[in-house]
Amino acid sequence: GFLPSEDSGQLFCFTEGPQDISFEGMVALQQQVAEIIRKDPNVDALMSFVGASNFNPAMNSGRITITLKPFGQRKNADEVVRGLRPKLARLQGVKAFVQNVPAIRIGGQLTKAPYQFVVQGASTEMLYAWAPRIEAKLRTIPGLVDISSDLQIARPQVTVEIQREKASTLGVSAQQIQMALNNAYGSSQVSTIFTATNQYWVILELEPRYQSDPSALSKLYVRSNTGALVPLDAVAKLSYGVGPLSVTHLGQLPSVTLSFDLRQGVALSEAIAEVRKAMVELQVPAALNTSFQGTAQAFEKSLQGMGLLLLMSVLVIYLVLGILYESFIHPITIISGL
Repeated sequence: GFLPSEDSGQLFCFTEGPQDISFEGMVALQQQVAEIIRKDPNVDALMSFVGASNFNPAMNSGRITITLKPFGQRKNADEVVRGLRPKLARLQGVKAFVQNVPAIRIGGQLTKAPYQFVVQGASTEMLYAWAPRIEAKLRTIPGLVDISSDLQIARPQVTVEIQREKASTLGVSAQQIQMALNNAYGSSQVSTIFTATNQYWVILELEPRYQSDPSALSKLYVRSNTGALVPLDAVAKLSYGVGPLSVTHLGQLPSVTLSFDLRQGVALSEAIAEVRKAMVELQVPAALNTSFQGTAQAFEKSLQGMGLLLLMSVLVIYLVLGILYESFIHPITIISGL
């Protein structure tokens, strides 16, 4: 390993729902995960969050901070993690990743598992085609667990293509269409109501039953320059498809980060060697760059100079022994014996 696993009395859990899930649906799944964690006899308390964060802009994600009981009343933190994994794996519709967050995090980003393997490429088509294959290959390595990817490119979406000639004829501008969509789906604050003891924001949005129905877009009206109401589908073409939930980058290139944890008894050095071997077997194209990040990258770099470090250590020991014994032969005898 590189950094020893410490028991700070806290665990962290990432949750991930389907890419097309609503906020209400994600809340329901998050409550199921939290209930399983809460029933664990080693857990004292937890805090649960749903939605986008500063390190994950996706709405289908959640986070749970877990506080464990005092050390004498529970198992070791790593044992608690191993006990929660099979319980959470039985849940349908949501993935949960529990980890004992290291006290020191070296580079990288906060992901669903401690160790990160990044795939980069200038071509998003090639990157998105190969990332699932690489993830599937990593799942065949027996020493890895909690393998996950931040690639999310199957979110249902509606593309609004403005028919500019029709819109101009009807006195509707692109900005007016944008404002209509923002008022309908953006939860805009349009006013504030002040009372004697409090103040209340006025939020403009569609009714929830229309927000969850894509076909309701055709019923949306836009106010034209003449004051008339023009249906959206009269000035815009609506097409349905899928698209990326988020596009991640590392440096200047689009990237996909695969995170993983180690099975009990597996060394980080063994895992790195197996991942490298798997990439050779998979024959990843040269146009894609693969590298470890964070703790795994620091560990890999530390191994590169290990041979030279050992050689220099033996040389220093030889010099010290030579000074102590005032001999060129006795240090060699002692070092050989050791």
